[in-house]
Amino acid sequence: MVLVILAALFVAALFVLFKSFEVRRIALLPAIVINYFTALCCGLLISKPWAAGDLTLLWTPSFILSFLFISVFYLTGISAQRAGVAPTTVASKMSLVLTVLFSVLVFKEEPGPFGWLGIGLALVGVVLSTWSAEGRARGSAWSLPVLLFFGNAAIDIGINVTQRTRTTPLTEAVFPTIVFGCAGVLGLLWSLQRKERAAYRDPRTWIAGLILGTVNYGSLYFVVKALANSGLPSSSVFPLMNIGVILFGSATSMLLFKERLKPVHIAGIVVSVVAMALIMSAQI
Repeated sequence: MVLVILAALFVAALFVLFKSFEVRRIALLPAIVINYFTALCCGLLISKPWAAGDLTLLWTPSFILSFLFISVFYLTGISAQRAGVAPTTVASKMSLVLTVLFSVLVFKEEPGPFGWLGIGLALVGVVLSTWSAEGRARGSAWSLPVLLFFGNAAIDIGINVTQRTRTTPLTEAVFPTIVFGCAGVLGLLWSLQRKERAAYRDPRTWIAGLILGTVNYGSLYFVVKALANSGLPSSSVFPLMNIGVILFGSATSMLLFKERLKPVHIAGIVVSVVAMALIMSAQI
């Protein structure tokens, strides 16, 4: 459970950082590119690929995931601006529906009655906790949250499948390093073709990217570790992690950004805590 909590803390920190980028008007794509190279350096320091043995099985899934990572990361920022923060957040979190169903259908995980009830309540808690009457998407802008829904699910499923079928105890920690390295190269090639490349001359972009990259590495590192070593099935890990993100994110928003929770948000948090208790009780 400690690994799930750490994963949730680091993922929640990513949302807080994105919010601060918006406030400080930091260029999104260049900061994301710097973030991936920073995460690569963190990985090289913590888990040395050259000491992990044969990495052949990791290259293909790592490249696919790196493309999804940078695409979804960038799409999250664009969707928040065009479609609204509420639809974007709900779409990102609701993707756990596909992730859980995949684990149940493909890996034959069976959450049990309390587990299913907890997963259902987790979805309700996600919607209530992120609901807002403001910033609703209009017209074609809804295509962005829809893409995020499938994109985030594809990432979670890809990580889950790779951890189960391609990694070993030696290569578990190396997997995030390779993903971030590939994403950094793809992002750099992409950003150099856009007007935003001028932001690389702004020291704030580098500071933002360095902080984001350190946190981003920690988020994927602990997600992979939680899937491998938490003792919980992936159909429980992802709902618990999403609930943790909501709780930590809500607390941070109140402390740092002075946001006030509405009754619907408080109800969502309460439902999420009940869901967490049910999911955990199903594992006992």
